[in-house]
Amino acid sequence: MARKKIREYDSKRLLKEHFKRIAGFELPIRSAQITESTNLNVLVEKEPWLSSERLVVKPDMLFGKRGKSGLVALNLDFAQVAVFVKERLGKEVEMGGCKGPITTFIVEPFVPHNEEFYLNIVSERLGNSISFSECGGIEIEENWDKVKTIFVP
Repeated sequence: MARKKIREYDSKRLLKEHFKRIAGFELPIRSAQITESTNLNVLVEKEPWLSSERLVVKPDMLFGKRGKSGLVALNLDFAQVAVFVKERLGKEVEMGGCKGPITTFIVEPFVPHNEEFYLNIVSERLGNSISFSECGGIEIEENWDKVKTIFVP
């Protein structure tokens, strides 16, 4: 069966949408996507929380090591997010031997925390593989041995 990665923004949007449909409970997930064609004024009108909360911004480009590459900014206001994105949008980066421009960012509320977790869900023909680790964040690549995976038919 073919596999296709999806952006973090899309995965959270789908999770929120279908969790509500299936479980009848709305997950408090808020995120916004910024691309070259995004009008930031319209985005703030659509997502007013962007102008009233501290934020996290990072490329949503299907590659890892964003934090170690200086591509994640924490605890910003929206004006700072706009500057961060403007300075990096279209900039060519190299990750794992592949080069390409940054075209898409995800913006989310900043949540102070002391620990991060890793969660990955892969839909397969006969069920889902769910991987989880208590060692998430920018050190996940160094902690693959701590990731546990279960298959749910």
